[in-house]
Amino acid sequence: MDKRNVIFAVLMIVVFASCKKDTTDPKPAEINTKDFLVNGDPSGGNYNFFSFANSAEINEADSSSSKWDFAIRFETFIVNSNASGPGNAGVQIINQPFDAITTAPANSYRYDTTVSQKAIKGADWYTYNPTTRSFSPIAGKTFVFRTATGKYAKLEMISADPTDDLGNLVVPPTRPTKIKYKIRVAYQGDGSLAF
Repeated sequence: MDKRNVIFAVLMIVVFASCKKDTTDPKPAEINTKDFLVNGDPSGGNYNFFSFANSAEINEADSSSSKWDFAIRFETFIVNSNASGPGNAGVQIINQPFDAITTAPANSYRYDTTVSQKAIKGADWYTYNPTTRSFSPIAGKTFVFRTATGKYAKLEMISADPTDDLGNLVVPPTRPTKIKYKIRVAYQGDGSLAF
């Protein structure tokens, strides 16, 4: 009987020693700063589409897919959901600096419910100067997105500069045809809420 107890004890030690806690900490989200040149016509025209997964602009031909997460025309945002696209993208603007947001909220995302009811309201994130025809992102406002495919990302608008079609700065009275946004993004591709 002693021999059986010793064998059982050795087996238990081997079993417990081989067990390990399988926790995978989320990989930190990679932070990138990008220039994003968009249509500067406030009255209409095409949107420019952006993918967090690719950290790049997406062709307009893919606008009916879930390959994009948000799009901009002048200062109007749309997100890839409901009235604007087939994805499940949602967004919220949080009144905190980009670096202070380390976790995406689990809920309370807004969607483009109709063509006129956008998730992001124009003046929620910028101030406009009609004299210079320029607008500036409001510091300390961070966009947090649930992407079209259910991942999470955060975005900071650093600047918005009026330009010509090639991205060269213009000043009044020259009317800009494009807006060059400098954005900072962090994309959490593993699906966790942690940035």
